Amino acid sequence: MSGYRLVGSREVARGGFLTFSEDTFESPAGERFVRWMVEHPGAVAAVPVEDGPGGPQVVLVRQWRPALRALLLEVPAGKLDVPGEPPDDAMVRELAEEIQQVPGRLVKLATFWNSPGFSTELTHIYIALDLSPCDRPEAAKEEEQDMTIERFPLADVGRLIATGEISDAKTIIGLTLAERYLAGLPPEAEGSRSEVGR
Repeated sequence: MSGYRLVGSREVARGGFLTFSEDTFESPAGERFVRWMVEHPGAVAAVPVEDGPGGPQVVLVRQWRPALRALLLEVPAGKLDVPGEPPDDAMVRELAEEIQQVPGRLVKLATFWNSPGFSTELTHIYIALDLSPCDRPEAAKEEEQDMTIERFPLADVGRLIATGEISDAKTIIGLTLAERYLAGLPPEAEGSRSEVGR
């Protein structure tokens, strides 16, 4: 036990899929302090990998991010915003929506907290293999209407990260873990990876 405890929580606002709260905690020394929290339903993201002419290539999307007023190059991803939907199923749905591909194998590489200082968002990261084309299951969201699908050799991702062409955290984490997986390196913790066949 950490010795810290929640002594009060007040909802401040709701916006879309987010809930904002003001939480009061007590430290092991008995001191009380307030923090502002964002409750998030969680997210999924995957690194789709195909066979390319010179070796493995990754399928990324370039999409508009309103908070940054900019286009970012990212792995396909989405929120866990369908009640009761398992993360594996959500990832398959997002791949169909964003790159019109369905994975023959979906391997979970890790989970991570995006911003644990103020948010409960937890992301499940995968590698998607043995891809095959499919139809988009629903109309594209506003930001997805101008989304482009781009392919890069896996060997180039280090350079793309170093030059800032790829600057999205989940994408950097996913690409790094995917490289380890394809190189046959084990996960850091035994039992931290699950594999789902489709």
